[in-house]
Amino acid sequence: MATSLCGSFVRLSIGTARPVTAPAAAPHTQLCSSFTGQRLQASRQRSTAVKVGFFVDAAQNSIKRQRTAERRRVYNKQYKSAVATRIRKALKGLDDFKTALPESEDELKPVERLISEAYKEIDKCVSRGIFHDNTAARRKSRLAIAKQKLLIDAGLYKPVAA
Repeated sequence: MATSLCGSFVRLSIGTARPVTAPAAAPHTQLCSSFTGQRLQASRQRSTAVKVGFFVDAAQNSIKRQRTAERRRVYNKQYKSAVATRIRKALKGLDDFKTALPESEDELKPVERLISEAYKEIDKCVSRGIFHDNTAARRKSRLAIAKQKLLIDAGLYKPVAA
């Protein structure tokens, strides 16, 4: 009687308690049932590939991982800090205009330069692998939305009705 119980077992058969001869390539796993003298036999494929190379202890590997992670954290920190500084300066420049709204877009040239520098720094972080693409897009979008809100409040920009 052949029945499959789960995906990990290739073949499952229930029969009387008898020895099973298995081929050398696929050794059998035997599970014994204590009731009614039946033996549950399950055949599983095992990998017999031999790995050739250098084996590192798990402790050594984790120590190296910690060193590498710390190096990368310190390296990434300077770039993340630079991006945060650029964004903070750009948002501060936009906030300064909230009290005295700009009369024309030419008055926003210094702030646009700060936003451009922030965009450039964000794009550098993406190219270095420090930021994910979506993170960069989200941060750039926040700057653009803040600028757009300022322009709307000043009456220099009218959004198109969707």
